[in-house]
Amino acid sequence: MFTRPPIPHPRYGQRIFRRRIRLLADGDTVRGGLEDNLHACRLALRHDGHEITAIDAEWLRYPTLVCPDSVARLMRLAGRPLTADRAGFRGWENPRSHCTHLHDLLGLAIAQALRGTAERQYDVTIPDPHDGSTVAEVALDGHVLHRWRIDHPRILEPAELAGREVLRGFAAWSGERWSGDELEAAAVLQMGLIIGTSQRWDLAAMRRRAPHEPLSSRERASVCFAYEDERFDLALPRVDSVRDFTDSPDALVTFL
Repeated sequence: MFTRPPIPHPRYGQRIFRRRIRLLADGDTVRGGLEDNLHACRLALRHDGHEITAIDAEWLRYPTLVCPDSVARLMRLAGRPLTADRAGFRGWENPRSHCTHLHDLLGLAIAQALRGTAERQYDVTIPDPHDGSTVAEVALDGHVLHRWRIDHPRILEPAELAGREVLRGFAAWSGERWSGDELEAAAVLQMGLIIGTSQRWDLAAMRRRAPHEPLSSRERASVCFAYEDERFDLALPRVDSVRDFTDSPDALVTFL
């Protein structure tokens, strides 16, 4: 996974991974913001009620030096129809050719444009595991929609989900089980679980140790925009990108 042996985080087991996504709709514009330990980005989706007329996006904090270049890739989705169908949206282009986080945020903004409500906020909370498991949850506007006990990547509880994986096959089984807000929230929690595994490592120290080489090995080539083969060697780590929101959830997405 890493090009060099990873450095364990000295506070692993004591921290909480947090991710917040905010969506604000006003007339023909939806603004969205996303932030967690490694990422902070925002976008503005403009539409005419039927299709996307423009997309403006900005990276504020990002893990690799090529991440900001993903904005141009996202902007070419202007002209596409508004859709609340997550699978349909992801079928427009290969999501792995985009920045995962900007692409997800755009999909949520499109759904918000069709929803007709002014505001929406997701909060993902994942404490570091104890005895191999943790309880991960996602709240929509302060109300918890999913709470899963996880032994990554398998769900242990609730009983009706026991044995399900949050990596391989997730889109298929979650789409069969849920719809609407529950499906959207499940997708938000899944991505939080993927990114939240980074809590195990002292990423700031690892970036300082090797600022002139990609942190990831080529086994992860083509998993996202930054690690596409043609730019993999340019995806050098941004040294000052890591934050810890364990004790400061209110500091998330203050830039929207």
